[in-house]
Amino acid sequence: MKKYSMLTIAIMLLLLPSLRAYGDITLVDTEKSKLQMFGFFKLDAAYQDGGVNGLTFPRYAVAGDGNLYLSATHTRFGFKYTGTPLDNGMKLAAVLEWDFFDTASPNQMKPRFRQGYFTLAKKGHSLLFGQAWDLFSPLGPTTLMINGYLWQTGNVGFRHAQVRYTYSAPSFDIALALSDPATAGGWSAKMPFLQSRLGLKLGQGGKYQAGLTGIYGRENAGAINNPVENKVNIAGISLDWNLAPFPWITLKGEFAAGENLAYVASRANYIFVPLEQKFVPKKVSSFWSQAVVNRKKLSGWLGYGFEDLTEQMNAGETKETRCLFAGVQYAAGSGVSFGLEFTHFSTTGPLLEPPKTNQVMFSAQLNL
Repeated sequence: MKKYSMLTIAIMLLLLPSLRAYGDITLVDTEKSKLQMFGFFKLDAAYQDGGVNGLTFPRYAVAGDGNLYLSATHTRFGFKYTGTPLDNGMKLAAVLEWDFFDTASPNQMKPRFRQGYFTLAKKGHSLLFGQAWDLFSPLGPTTLMINGYLWQTGNVGFRHAQVRYTYSAPSFDIALALSDPATAGGWSAKMPFLQSRLGLKLGQGGKYQAGLTGIYGRENAGAINNPVENKVNIAGISLDWNLAPFPWITLKGEFAAGENLAYVASRANYIFVPLEQKFVPKKVSSFWSQAVVNRKKLSGWLGYGFEDLTEQMNAGETKETRCLFAGVQYAAGSGVSFGLEFTHFSTTGPLLEPPKTNQVMFSAQLNL
């Protein structure tokens, strides 16, 4: 692992002199293949006047005195590859992506694998093989908290190994994926997770887009006594929207509801009910939405999100997490940008005084 880390850093340092302007860096470009590097360097500095669930990935408020930290763990890089089409004309492409997010250390981080997949595409049809973002709840908020990312506070959907088919037409998309269960309980259930999406695109250039997604799977919960019914469903439905009524503003968000959705970064898993001698999935609803404005070198955003465990909670468990966030980012040129974001986290749970935390985050970023 150490040799791999040193090699990765050495490659990045060798490529730094080729940074000329904002955009992907072309490393290889021949008649048969093209290889490009992408990513960014990022420094985050945050002040929090109360506790959060995780220092460099804040998602909701907890009891605590607050923090002040600087971190470069969100730096990210990757490679895009385009190869020779197959004999039947299918186009070949691939993506590899890493970051340095490491909860064990704030300044001795290890590369973390994010995505690695290849696609075959022809006439609107495409097949994806590898680890990529889920179909379920596919959008992401515009925020400086790129690893907190409103997960467990409204945003669901994550990255998993999968096989995916997609058909794209001018006015709609359909997609179906079989994904890795990703947990010991899911693997032992011996079935892949099913994800699907129907998307609509309206207006000139598809400036009004909306989608309906679903997910279903099963996992084996840890048995306590026999006989115990330990099969637990994972099921959810999500609505997403991305609307651009004017060139300078975007309205986007998602609403999701389901049960046992920890697979897609929710707080909802399952509990054991002694009286019924079975495991019961926790039910949850989640929502996030925001407006994003882009005007020349300035961009700004205002958003809100929440996640609510609606049924089957453990005693003393946090019921609802919420956040209100607003930010601004200035593009200085040549891929350099500076951002400032304010977030108010609040939590409803067993405490007499529900925790509330205000966070101010500054980010400096260089996009390749």
